[in-house]
Amino acid sequence: MDNSQNAEERIFEAAMDVFCDHGYDGTKMQMIADKAEISKASLHYYFRSKDKLFEKVVQKLFSTLLTAVTGSLKPEDDIETLIRQLISKHIDMFNQYKRETSFIFSEMMKHEDLIEKVLSGVHNIKDIQMIAERLQIERDAGRIIDISPQNLIINMISMSFYPIIAEPLVKRIFAYSDTEYSELLEQRKQIVADFVLAAIKRRD
Repeated sequence: MDNSQNAEERIFEAAMDVFCDHGYDGTKMQMIADKAEISKASLHYYFRSKDKLFEKVVQKLFSTLLTAVTGSLKPEDDIETLIRQLISKHIDMFNQYKRETSFIFSEMMKHEDLIEKVLSGVHNIKDIQMIAERLQIERDAGRIIDISPQNLIINMISMSFYPIIAEPLVKRIFAYSDTEYSELLEQRKQIVADFVLAAIKRRD
């Protein structure tokens, strides 16, 4: 049997692929064992149930996605820099992890009972909370309009994510090539940031 660390890494990679392709309900432990090229008995040695494996896989994925967005952000930066970087990082992350983010959102809607368990094991969730706190400071100081940090963050995420999940539809409607659509996504980093900053700026 492989050493513990290598075996677990292989199981995580295999489970990620199988869960993303078939969802939680359509995945069998044997499918993951086959993908990882280990016996089902070996898989159960590391993870006794599909529930536990699913929970750990989603926690690891969620942490990876958050790190891709917040890993290099500095809450102490000026608000314009922070918002521009937050939007740019979200667009890059959603584009790089299309399948994985779609999987997370769809599975969390189907299995809401898992959300609390998953988030309890994602330690860098505090990074998003720190950003929300910084936005609240700007709101309290009157430097931005009276909008809750939660609504502002949701707006930024929505404008970043929609063009990714709607890519096949948008490309079809507007006859974009792959190259043109990549250019569009790159352009949206500035367009969305300009839009958000213009919307939240005080006009006293």
